[in-house]
Amino acid sequence: MKLFKYIWRNATRNKLRTLLTVLSVGFSLALMTVLYGYLAMQNVWGKESKTYNRIVIMNMQGFSGKLPIANLDRVRQMKGVKAAVPYSWFGGMYKDEKMPFAQFGTDPKEAFKVWTEFEIAPEQLEAWQKNRQGCVVDRRMAERRKWKIGERIPLKGTYYPFDLELELVGTFDTPHPTDSLWYNWEYLDEGLKSSNNAAHAGNAGIIFAKAESAGVIAELSQAIDDRFASSDNPTRTQTETAFAQMFSDMLGNIQVYIRNIGLAVMFSLTLVSANAMAMAMRERTTEVAVLKAIGFSRARVLNMILGESCLIAAVGGLLGLAVGGGFLELLHQGAPQFFPFGLTDMAGPWMLWIVAVAVGIGLVSGIVPAVRAAQLSVIDGLRRVV
Repeated sequence: MKLFKYIWRNATRNKLRTLLTVLSVGFSLALMTVLYGYLAMQNVWGKESKTYNRIVIMNMQGFSGKLPIANLDRVRQMKGVKAAVPYSWFGGMYKDEKMPFAQFGTDPKEAFKVWTEFEIAPEQLEAWQKNRQGCVVDRRMAERRKWKIGERIPLKGTYYPFDLELELVGTFDTPHPTDSLWYNWEYLDEGLKSSNNAAHAGNAGIIFAKAESAGVIAELSQAIDDRFASSDNPTRTQTETAFAQMFSDMLGNIQVYIRNIGLAVMFSLTLVSANAMAMAMRERTTEVAVLKAIGFSRARVLNMILGESCLIAAVGGLLGLAVGGGFLELLHQGAPQFFPFGLTDMAGPWMLWIVAVAVGIGLVSGIVPAVRAAQLSVIDGLRRVV
């Protein structure tokens, strides 16, 4: 107990230096918390999406390719498919907002058969099915924007040369915030045809389908691709998990990038912490000699200095975890379409790993000053003038 008390007093002796060291470790590990939190979100998202047995059909060329709406009926008729809908991204501008929320055209009659975990009031679903210009939105987004049933939501076309004049007819509840709006795909398609934009009409964008069970997904995906292999628009069918992972793959091997960044951060922090501990030990050379003269063993001196180094680094690690976790929660609240999971959903061993890294930095940075102090002779220490 006395050793811990001594460690605490030494750590708080030079408060400014300790504070700067803690902040250096903390804010650097906050960056690591955000990066590894992103990976944790991808893992949680992937595991959860596997339970819904959804597949995604898109053009072999990706989003730039066309997927005719006629393919939708063919997919619905295939064995193993429970329901399927078009899912056409609109990307319109709402008022003067520079970052639009997610907007997708789909089939009001089948959408909630594909996303069975989403819930909507029956009367609101019926209103959406009857109103060609109607739309439904994530309830959390409606509450945040203070939208009420009957709200007019104009969307100015950016990719499509056609504007949508929508009316909010319902809200739906989701397990996690999606920050999304669904409108009737036929409204956009008819508008494009009437405005002489036939080249953009008839495109389903992508098709989301719900399989009867997880066991048929592999065979069903292959059957769909074989069905359209000889057509003008061959398809690539994948699970919803693989579809989500595709966006990360567009950035390259992001796990390697994050690991390399982590190694660079650890190396830099070790140098910063080692410099701080070396300065602290230089100032206490005579004090260490006195402690050894009154009976402190080498092991006790070693543990005392390593304990101080680990304590400072651990406090910095906890600070970094708190700051990084807070930033992840802010991203979840501010941009749920990109970060659908909160910190509590993503919590896991990776958070303990961040703290373990901080303690490891403390051990490595303090080992040299600690060994030198443990080996210091009493005579040499008392002769030095600091």
